Amino acid sequence: MNRRWLMILPMLLAVTTAQADRVESMSELLRLPKYCWGTQQVREVSGDPVPLGEYYKRYGFGYSHLHHYCWALTTENRVAITNPRDGKFWLDNAIGDIDYVLRQNKDPKFVFLPEIYVTKARILFKLDKAADAVPWLQKAIAANPKYLPAYARLSDYYAEKGDKAEAIKILNQGLARNKNSDMLNRRLRELQTAEHHD
Repeated sequence: MNRRWLMILPMLLAVTTAQADRVESMSELLRLPKYCWGTQQVREVSGDPVPLGEYYKRYGFGYSHLHHYCWALTTENRVAITNPRDGKFWLDNAIGDIDYVLRQNKDPKFVFLPEIYVTKARILFKLDKAADAVPWLQKAIAANPKYLPAYARLSDYYAEKGDKAEAIKILNQGLARNKNSDMLNRRLRELQTAEHHD
């Protein structure tokens, strides 16, 4: 009997963990990007009437696995709101959901990749894994050089380290793609002002 339970327990834990990541309420749904509303499972909460096939046509077949990314965002939001003692465990769980999406995706041009990369980096920073996070920001920029949030977060990382020159260099790279970006221009002004006061 005991041996049987030892065999069943890991399966029960796996099911419990998977369920814990799911979007359970409208309040959780409202914190997610709109494109999550049509993904598998999440549509049970949103009531999205658009057939999944329509989303596959619009975004590619990678959309079929995107609900795991939306679950990762939900987990991250829950941790931010409730600040549980085992928050790092759940953030690791979110990374697992993101990695699942990345493993399943076969399209290097999948439109959501840069955002997914930046989200993975953001969660890794929360897990105090900066060395692991930075390459994902660089990967996001390589995947879409116009995706400005990647420049912003990478610049923040170097600014926090005290390397203002590198932070400014990255911002200028982003501004070469969009010189009117408020997000990047604000950071650049703050860094330049700080430089003058040093």
